[in-house]
Amino acid sequence: MPISSLNALANRLEAISAAYAATYAIDRSGDWFLLKVQEEMGEMTQAWLTRTGRSRRDADIEGQQLPAEVADVLCQLLLFARAAGIDLDAAVREKWLRWEPVYGLPSEMSD
Repeated sequence: MPISSLNALANRLEAISAAYAATYAIDRSGDWFLLKVQEEMGEMTQAWLTRTGRSRRDADIEGQQLPAEVADVLCQLLLFARAAGIDLDAAVREKWLRWEPVYGLPSEMSD
C-alpha cells in the first residue's frame, strides 16, 4: 500500500510503537523518541562499519543489517517528529521541495 504522506506513515508507526511500548511496559515520555533516534543511528553506523569491513563483527553475508537499521532510523525519526508536533509533509515541502522549480525539476507542490 503506497504512503500518501509522511504524516500518515508516522501515524501508522505510532500505533505500532505504542503497542510495543504497552507490551513491554516502556515509558516513552520526555526525550525517549530523540534517544531512540540516537540509539538507532549507532546501530546503523555499526551495520555500515560491518558492511565496509571496518568492524570486528563478521560480515553481513545476507546484506540485511544495513537496510533494517536504516529503516529503524527513518521510523524513529518520523516518530520523534510526530511526538514533537511537526507537520512532516509541510516541513519537507517548505525546506526541500520548494527547490524543485528553482532547479528546473518536475514539481508536485500540490502534494
